[in-house]
Amino acid sequence: MTEQRRTQEQRRADTRGRLLAATIACLVDHGYASTTTQRVQDRAGVSRGALLHHFATKEALLVAAVSHVADGQIRRVREEAVSGRATDEVDLLHQVMSGPLFLAGLELWSAARTEPVLRDALLPEERRVGAAVRELLAELVPGFRLDRAAVEGLLALYRGLALTSVLREDVGLDRRVLRLWTDLVLRSAPAGPG
Repeated sequence: MTEQRRTQEQRRADTRGRLLAATIACLVDHGYASTTTQRVQDRAGVSRGALLHHFATKEALLVAAVSHVADGQIRRVREEAVSGRATDEVDLLHQVMSGPLFLAGLELWSAARTEPVLRDALLPEERRVGAAVRELLAELVPGFRLDRAAVEGLLALYRGLALTSVLREDVGLDRRVLRLWTDLVLRSAPAGPG
């Protein structure tokens, strides 16, 4: 009985994970407005009943996606910090603050402007992501003190770059802007406890 229960729990977790991954993919590919429960269901390859068992409404699905995005972004921050793949802090920050999870997060941020339930779910999750970015920055530049405004500035900078990237032909501008930020903010941050 224990083995069957564990298998059933694993199947539930797998189905939930597939639904959330499909939601992220739909947000990236189709945007918030066109991310429908039918699209998510089809992409995840599950039945309508399975979708409704895990998420009774689109709102419930998208609120769960908020946590899923935040968890993925935090995991990526930690993985990139220890991987050694980045050549410097600009490269590392660029890797962390881009990709499908980041784009899905932008879609959710934009929708939260007019969706109070989504906004309420997003606020604590974004605080967790901000704390993870602050930890990453502390590892990148040991001994510096970086205040909240600097970290929020970095996150706003990246969101703005991501939003304007669809209109920009200069693909290297992101890294040059981030280099400017690191030169101005990280290099001039006062030393000492944060």
